Amino acid sequence: MKIALAFFGIPRNSSICFPSIEQSIYRHLPSNARVGSFYHLYEPQLVSNPRSGENGFISESNYQPFAHMTGNREEAGGCLERWDFDEIRRHGDVWGDDCRSLTNLIHQLNSLHAVTELVDGFDPDVVLFVRPDLLYHDALPGFALSACASNRRAVYIPHWQWWNGLNDRFAVCGREVYGAYGRRAELMIPFCLKTQRGLHAERLLRFSMGQAGSLVRTLDMRASRVRLNGELVDETFSSKHSMGRRENRFMLPMARMRSQFDKFRYRQDGTLG
Repeated sequence: MKIALAFFGIPRNSSICFPSIEQSIYRHLPSNARVGSFYHLYEPQLVSNPRSGENGFISESNYQPFAHMTGNREEAGGCLERWDFDEIRRHGDVWGDDCRSLTNLIHQLNSLHAVTELVDGFDPDVVLFVRPDLLYHDALPGFALSACASNRRAVYIPHWQWWNGLNDRFAVCGREVYGAYGRRAELMIPFCLKTQRGLHAERLLRFSMGQAGSLVRTLDMRASRVRLNGELVDETFSSKHSMGRRENRFMLPMARMRSQFDKFRYRQDGTLG
């Protein structure tokens, strides 16, 4: 099995977050797997976000865990013109914060797109998209890797915080759908035109995975955002909270059923881990 780990965005607190990535993810990869680690990160910068209460500078030390991986760093800002920010903004600002959150989302999607291009060259069976600024609380289940390697359209996402779409914090993807997850920036404007609404992170992910014919499973892993000052965000990990749209309430049981089937199947045939 060839497994790619794709890191994207900004590493806010690597001294806190990366040990949890090693403990919860790297240590639970199959010992006989070929593993490649890739990143696209933004250069050290000032982070000022009234919505999250953050105001400080990202230090160079946060990039040290990625030094021996394959990847690129980019100055923030240039991607806005690349993805036609003016056109995207014209469709609305769903967060109502003078497009600050919209700008951050476009940067995140640009970073995902860039790291996915690096992953392509590795020709993986399974791809893990991992935000480097999260504290991961639970171990990656081995059956999710086996399931995604076997069923190339499978995608595992956290069962919490779907917000009328699908949770976009991290994911485990099969070979045929990791591109839909990682390149969904290409669908930002088509999403706005199709839905006649402003760009929205979780709804865009659901739109993209639906276009790719992905088979969604649920992942019980939890992860908390870590602010610049080291404070953990008080996350809600209930699947009932923020489920939103009626169709999600049908989709969630189906996704859970697929997960339970995978869990039983791959424990029974001895391929777990």
